[in-house]
Amino acid sequence: MNIKIISAQLVIYSPGIVITNKLKVANAINDNLSYLFDSDPIILPLPEDAPPEIPRIQMFSKDKRYSLSIASNRIDFIFQYKEEDEKSFPIPGFFGKFLTIFQYFSENLHTQFTRSAMVTNWIIELENISASEFLLNKYIQDKTPIVKPCELELHYLTKGLAAEFEINKWVRIKSARKMSEPEKNNLVVFLIDINTVAEKTYEFDKDSLQRFLEQSSRITEETIKEHLKIMEK
Repeated sequence: MNIKIISAQLVIYSPGIVITNKLKVANAINDNLSYLFDSDPIILPLPEDAPPEIPRIQMFSKDKRYSLSIASNRIDFIFQYKEEDEKSFPIPGFFGKFLTIFQYFSENLHTQFTRSAMVTNWIIELENISASEFLLNKYIQDKTPIVKPCELELHYLTKGLAAEFEINKWVRIKSARKMSEPEKNNLVVFLIDINTVAEKTYEFDKDSLQRFLEQSSRITEETIKEHLKIMEK
């Protein structure tokens, strides 16, 4: 069974990211990343009391593979796979770029980061079978009163450790349709969200963040392999 990764998102959370000169910060980050973001940055003129999760700075590569959003309480770094890309995971160089961003804020703006997350999206295209019926047969007991569902979603949460960090692992599995072929319900979509628990705050440095990313990627790969075993039976 062929599963493809379609996007990966890395997040670091802060009790407060203070930026006085947004354009200067955007240019400095881009310089440190060898001008990865070759589109003009978007700098939003928000009032001081704007919700902290709204991005103050957004940066993109022209090919739309890379994007960066900087809010007052979090930084999101996203890689979006293109059709022609080799669907490898972890993405070569992705963690290193994220660590460079982290290091810039830690060393130059003295930003404290207390939580982190990794979110990946995956997709399986089925042949000659409804994705909702497929998920029903694989994951739901026979005697449940679910008959010929048009759509089906499964969510579950487990807890554990990634390196030294206590984590939540959310897995969401759902049936989906291609936008170009909405009559076909033959896609299975996975979302795997690994995040440090909100009840605990950590003092991340570059080494501990790297450990979290490496271990989270291993947990993600193991989770995908476990589900593929079930689906291939």
